[in-house]
Amino acid sequence: MPSRYRLRRVFRPLVQGVSRVFIKFHFSPNSISVLSFFVMCLAGLLLFLFNLFTLYGLLVFFGGLLDGVDGEVARRTGRTSQRGGFLDSFLDRLADIVVLLPFLCIPNPFPSLGPSWIWVFLATTGCILVSYTRSRATAAGATDTDVGLGGRSERLFLLVVTALLHPFNPVMPYVGLLLMTPLSHLTVLYRVLVYHNRLQPAVIAKT
Repeated sequence: MPSRYRLRRVFRPLVQGVSRVFIKFHFSPNSISVLSFFVMCLAGLLLFLFNLFTLYGLLVFFGGLLDGVDGEVARRTGRTSQRGGFLDSFLDRLADIVVLLPFLCIPNPFPSLGPSWIWVFLATTGCILVSYTRSRATAAGATDTDVGLGGRSERLFLLVVTALLHPFNPVMPYVGLLLMTPLSHLTVLYRVLVYHNRLQPAVIAKT
C-alpha cells in the first residue's frame, strides 16, 4: 500500500502550519530533528520514572509531529541535504528505542503471553527493520518504497492513542505494545516481498 494511505496525510495540514511557525523563527531542520529526539527522550523518561502515561502520549505525539516538521521545513527553505537526512534517520531510530524501553518497567498485565522484555525486544527490532528495509531498498534503486501499514507515523500514533486511554483502562498502553509488534514485523515482511519484486535481479555476464 503506497504512501497515499499513510496516516501522516491526515496530519499534513497541521505539519504545514507548525512548519510555518518554525520557519518564521528561523529554526534549522537539524535543530528541529534534535528537538524531536529530546521530546521523545523526555516522554520515555517520564514514563520510566513516574508512569505518566497521558503526558507520555502527548509528548510522543508532539515528537512525532516535529519529525514531520523538520522535513517540511527543509523542503520549504531549500535546506535538504544528505547530512540532514542521515541525522534525522539516526535520531528517529534512537527515539524509537527510547519510547519503547520504559515498557520493561511496566507491570505486565498479560503474563501468559510472555515476559515484557520479549515484547519490547520484538517491537524494537520490528521498528528498526521497517526503516532499515526501506533505506536499503532506496539505496539499491527501488522506487515508491513507502509501502505497508506499519510506518513510523502509524506506530507512534498507536502508542499515543493507547497511552491516552490509560486513565480509562490501565492495560491499554501494553495493548499498544502488543499490537505494534506484529504490525511492525508484518510490514517488514510485506516490504521485503515488494522490494524484491521491484529491484532488478543480477545480470549474469555471458562469456
